[in-house]
Amino acid sequence: MYIPFEKISEKSRAWIYILSENIDINISKELDKTLKNICNEWQSHGQIIKSSYLISYNRFILLFAEDNNSVSGCSIDESNNKLRKKLNQLKIDLQPNSKIGIFKENKIGFFKKNELISLIKNKKIDLSQKMINTIVQDKLSFEKEWVLQLKYSWVNKLL
Repeated sequence: MYIPFEKISEKSRAWIYILSENIDINISKELDKTLKNICNEWQSHGQIIKSSYLISYNRFILLFAEDNNSVSGCSIDESNNKLRKKLNQLKIDLQPNSKIGIFKENKIGFFKKNELISLIKNKKIDLSQKMINTIVQDKLSFEKEWVLQLKYSWVNKLL
């Protein structure tokens, strides 16, 4: 059952999808319909799952589900498959979640972990730059930690 993002529990689990390209308003509207349908139809073992979604920075899709330990792997796979089917129709690929989005001015560049560490060590990227934290686990961590300076992120621990 679709719940507006503002009303879904802070403990709702999060699943993050990184789109291969920025999407425009028309694609966003298409995805809105699909995502709302996914949320409205999401069930696990016959139980309705309260869920929501966000499209962030025209590049990330986040699905949220109030878990209560009732969201099964099969239901997660089904929602993933529905989203991937729509993205395939729109000719949009997904990037691996291992890519790290770093802000440079108003754009987001994506780097593999080793590339990013090298760029930081060579002072081409500064630890004060912001990143997208794709390891958030729930709505509360999304709201507090979705965008972080590198120096406050898990990346800093790798240096």
